[in-house]
Amino acid sequence: MAPRKLPPVRENLPAPSSPEGELFHYQPTEAEIWLPFAARKLCLMAFAREIPHVNNGNKIWFSGLNIREITEQFTVRPFTKADAKPARAAA
Repeated sequence: MAPRKLPPVRENLPAPSSPEGELFHYQPTEAEIWLPFAARKLCLMAFAREIPHVNNGNKIWFSGLNIREITEQFTVRPFTKADAKPARAAA
């Protein structure tokens, strides 16, 4: 079986954190550059409504704001003592 040919990634893409990139629409193969997921996984998560995305007639796109929100969604914050539950008193 021949490997599937992926759509080409456009050149000179704006970064999602830039003002131009906030509303720019990225294809899944382009969004995977900035996210820790493969394009296929991004599509599966979008179809399952697990991550924010733009759905243009059954075609998945990600705006720069979506990419930034996905990054925040999967960011793990360090544990602090303020987050700890108080220990129970011995009975």
